[in-house]
Amino acid sequence: MSHTSILADDSTIHNFISKVCPPLYFLEPARKHIANFITGASQKGYRGKVTDIVDLGFASCHRTTFGHFLSKGVWDESYLWKVMKNIVLAAVKKAAKQTIPPIFAIYDDTISKKTKPSSQASHPIEATNFHFSHLEGKTVWGHQLLAALLSVGSLTLPYHFEHYEKESISKIDLVCQIANSLLTATGPAYALCDSWFTCTKVIEAHFKKGYHFIGGLKTNRIIYPQGIKTSLKDFATYIKKDDVHLVTVNHQSYWVYRYEGALNGLANAVALFTWHKDAFLNSKAMRCFLSTNMELDTQTTLEYYSKRWPIEIFFRQTKGNLGINQYQVRHITAIKRFWSLTILTYFFCVLGKEKASSFAQGISHTRKEVKGNLFTWIYKQSQANVPLSKILDRLKVA
Repeated sequence: MSHTSILADDSTIHNFISKVCPPLYFLEPARKHIANFITGASQKGYRGKVTDIVDLGFASCHRTTFGHFLSKGVWDESYLWKVMKNIVLAAVKKAAKQTIPPIFAIYDDTISKKTKPSSQASHPIEATNFHFSHLEGKTVWGHQLLAALLSVGSLTLPYHFEHYEKESISKIDLVCQIANSLLTATGPAYALCDSWFTCTKVIEAHFKKGYHFIGGLKTNRIIYPQGIKTSLKDFATYIKKDDVHLVTVNHQSYWVYRYEGALNGLANAVALFTWHKDAFLNSKAMRCFLSTNMELDTQTTLEYYSKRWPIEIFFRQTKGNLGINQYQVRHITAIKRFWSLTILTYFFCVLGKEKASSFAQGISHTRKEVKGNLFTWIYKQSQANVPLSKILDRLKVA
């Protein structure tokens, strides 16, 4: 083992990179930087900063060198995205044969919040803008990110992750583009969205790929009970206790009314009116959901919609563990490359071992492996009579 290489040549990180970053597209220096990124981003104390990558990833370069790799390095992140998508499709297809379908395509967006720069700032973070945060209930400054996950059984993987720019394309059209890139479903498959993406255009885009749709509904959506035009919230005022039944989903019970018929933009679908068991007919507690599969019973429909929750966990993990909310690179090229390597790190934690695991299990295993590699390297350096000063210098603790 060389004096500079701390990760073993047969480490799972190096083996993973050899599969997803072939030499034809990624020169050896780029592959080393990517290994440093995955190593650093998976460690405790990582905050999404270039300095963290260099220090925690045991990079032998200066942080400015790594910054140059992100902003001006010669490597193709679009190819990396293509490889990751192919990995997801292959993994989901394999998992679908080993477990009971359906396959779920899950969509949502989030905001990577930043501090709005002063008008005097000479180098502000590029491509930021004002966006409404549903989480905070107010407009915030930052990057808006749209993600799509594919899920089957216990396996959930990010399929698409993109910066949303208001001036270029609408989020609805972007989701439709993602839907068009999905493999045509050969078995049960569903698209899951919240109410912001529930519209005829998105539903039809998934129909073409063989996916039914289950999504949240805004309460001002129009329905036509017995041919009478009314909104969901107005119709709810006529619902009585005898019209609903109790459904338990994920250990929580809800009163549910099931409507079947026409909705604005749809000739026939299911709309579910739900209230927590302790808040029946409370207008502020009412949540409505749409399903295009009318053969699906009410409980299963709600259980399937709850499968949307992994995308919220995904956002928490990428923000809390992988620095999606804390990066400080400023050039948009560097930012997009940072996103691509962050998602690659997520992939590695889930699929980088012999057997797929949860992200939490994967990142824990990676931290243990990196620590083991570090101790082994220090031991071998001492066995080779490398001066302590050189070892400390390489570890940047001199």
